[in-house]
Amino acid sequence: MAELEALGYYHSIELPDGAVLQGLQSLDHLHLRISQFPIPADIRGKRVLDIGAWDGWFSFEMERRGAQVMAIDLVKSENFVRLRELMKSKVEYVVGDICRLTSRDLGRFDIVLFFGVLYHLKHPLLALEHVCEMTLDMACIESYVIDRGENLDTVPVLEFYEGTELRGQFDNWVGPNVPCLLAMARTAGFVEVELESVLAERAHVTCRRHWSAPPGTAPGPLLLFVENAVSRDHHFSAAEDHYVSLWFTIEHSALNIGEVFAEIGGFAAGAVQIISQGKDGWQSVCKLPPGLNPGWHDVRVRVADSDYSNPVRIPVDLSLAEITGSVCVKIHLVTDGKTWDRWKVNLGVGACLSLWAEGIPLGCTCATLRVMVGDTAIPAVYLSPIDPDGLRQVNAMLPLGLRPGTVKVQLQYWGVSSEPVEVALV
Repeated sequence: MAELEALGYYHSIELPDGAVLQGLQSLDHLHLRISQFPIPADIRGKRVLDIGAWDGWFSFEMERRGAQVMAIDLVKSENFVRLRELMKSKVEYVVGDICRLTSRDLGRFDIVLFFGVLYHLKHPLLALEHVCEMTLDMACIESYVIDRGENLDTVPVLEFYEGTELRGQFDNWVGPNVPCLLAMARTAGFVEVELESVLAERAHVTCRRHWSAPPGTAPGPLLLFVENAVSRDHHFSAAEDHYVSLWFTIEHSALNIGEVFAEIGGFAAGAVQIISQGKDGWQSVCKLPPGLNPGWHDVRVRVADSDYSNPVRIPVDLSLAEITGSVCVKIHLVTDGKTWDRWKVNLGVGACLSLWAEGIPLGCTCATLRVMVGDTAIPAVYLSPIDPDGLRQVNAMLPLGLRPGTVKVQLQYWGVSSEPVEVALV
C-alpha cells in the first residue's frame, strides 16, 4: 500500500480488500462531489462516459452502481491503468481530446460525467457541444466558476487566462461565472439545465436532453412549415451548427421561449426565439439537436398547456438523391385558386395561387413545401395526392402587399427548387 501511495494519487480509492489508497481528495470529498447530482444508486443497463477520468474514482463508482463505463482522458494515466487491474474493472479506457472526439468515435451514453475539465479547454463551448452530442439522457457537469456562494451575478461572464493567471497553471484557460456556464450548456443543445450547487469554487450543473414535464391536455399547435433558420431551405446537418425555424398556429395571446417545447428526432430542442406572426401564428427558432443520425426525423412542437402538434419530417445529412429519389420537381401549371385563370392570379384579400407539379415525393407535407413568388416565400396550405398524370396540386395564400406584374414562381422543398415559371399578378 505504501508503495502505491508513493506513486501519488489525486483520487482516494477503496480497493477490493477494503484497504483505502489515500489520494489528495478523500473518499468523503469524492462522495460529496458525486452526491450533488441525481444519479441513481442502481444504474444497471446504463452506459456512462467519464470525461477527464484521471485516477478513475468516478469511473469505478459508476461501474460499482452497475453501469457499463467508458473513461476518457487527454493523456494516459498509468495510475488509472494500475488501479483498473487492482479493481478487476472492465471500464473501457480511451486516450483522446474531447474537443476532437464526437459520438462517431465514442458512441452515445445515457449519462455523461464532465468533472473538472471545462476550464482546462481553449474551446469550452465546442467541448460542451460534443458532450451534448454524446448524451442520450443526462450530463453532469462540474466546473470551476469565478462567482461564489449565493451571491451569483446575473450577467454571463467568461474570464480568459492567456498564461498562468489561474492557480499558476498554463492549462487553465477559462473561468465562467454560473450564468455563463448555464448559458453555454443551453447553447450547446441541452434543454433543461439546472444548477445543483456551488461548493467552494465549483458549480454542479445537471443538463438534460428531454423535457421532464409531460404534454398538456389542450389541443396541440398546427405545425405548418419547418426550414433552416439561416439558409431558409431544407438542408440540415448534425455536423454543423444548424438552427431550425418552426412555423405554427395556435390560439394563444402571448408566448415566451420558456413556453415552447420542440422535439426533433426524439430529442428536445429549446427555443432561442419566438416571434408572433399575428392572428395565432408563431415562428419559433431552436437549435438542431446534436447527435442526430443521418435520415428522416420527425419535428413536433407544443406549448406549456398543450399536447404536441402534428409531426413534420426533415432530412438530416441526406444527399439530394437520397431525399428526392433523383426525381426533379417541375411545375406544369399555375392558376388562380378561385377563378382557375391559367398563368394569372388576382391579387387582393384572400388571393390564392394553385399549381400542379410533378416530382413531389410522398414524404412531403404542406409543412415542408413553400412557394416562392418572386422573393416572397409562402407556405403551402394544401397538398393533394398524386393524380393519374403524376401531378400534385399545391395551394398557397398570397399575402397582401404584392405588386401587379409578371413574377417568377418556384416550388421548393428539402433544398430542391423547381425551374421558375412566369405568372402574371393582376
